[in-house]
Amino acid sequence: MRKEKGQALIEFVLILPVLLLILFVVIDFGRLFYEKTELESRLEESIEVLKKNNNYEEAFRVLNEGRENEATLEVKEEGTYMKIKTTSHLSFFTPGMDKILGENHIKIERVIPYATK
Repeated sequence: MRKEKGQALIEFVLILPVLLLILFVVIDFGRLFYEKTELESRLEESIEVLKKNNNYEEAFRVLNEGRENEATLEVKEEGTYMKIKTTSHLSFFTPGMDKILGENHIKIERVIPYATK
């Protein structure tokens, strides 16, 4: 009986790092999808500000209002279209996750019709 208790403890100690790694990966992917969705939502709000009054500073403020990590806002006018790009940095909990995904930035790009006034 005593031998079996020790065996269970050793098995638990061996499997614990794998379980923690899986937990951190799930947390990181959840944060990644949440941040991307949040950034897309704020970008849409910024686009509305740009459409209404063409104020880049106000659009940047709307994009970053209440955000922990500041996102960049890049706007290029190309004829009748406006190309809007935003990038935000995300730090991962899981060691090596940036190596697996390639980079730790969220990038979103939109092209919208633009009516000159």
